[in-house]
Amino acid sequence: MIKQIENGRVAYAYEQVKNFCVKPQSVQKEYRSLVRSLPSMIQTNGYAAVIAFLYAKKNGSVAHEAIYRTIDEWMQKQGILSNGNNELIEAITQQTRDGYKRMTWETMSLLDWIKRFAEGMIEVE
Repeated sequence: MIKQIENGRVAYAYEQVKNFCVKPQSVQKEYRSLVRSLPSMIQTNGYAAVIAFLYAKKNGSVAHEAIYRTIDEWMQKQGILSNGNNELIEAITQQTRDGYKRMTWETMSLLDWIKRFAEGMIEVE
């Protein structure tokens, strides 16, 4: 079971980065930089604060919106969010302590894979 989840996470992360690689180079670089910094931002500022940051920036930045939507979609696939009925940021505010921890762990695990793929697939000059 755990292996299936991890393999699903890996495949999902790979597809997300692959799909982003068709964007302009400047947007790809912003995306790569952002995914590299998010895990430490979560550890420093907390999960809800970082998701709120992505939520606030998503209308002005393709990279921020893509990452926010990626996390939102992954949470739906994991059954943490109920198929688009909740906005990710709203769902965070309604979680129990254990639910919040699970969301944080799932996001950190997903970001770890996205970060690895972004570092390998997005070139920087």
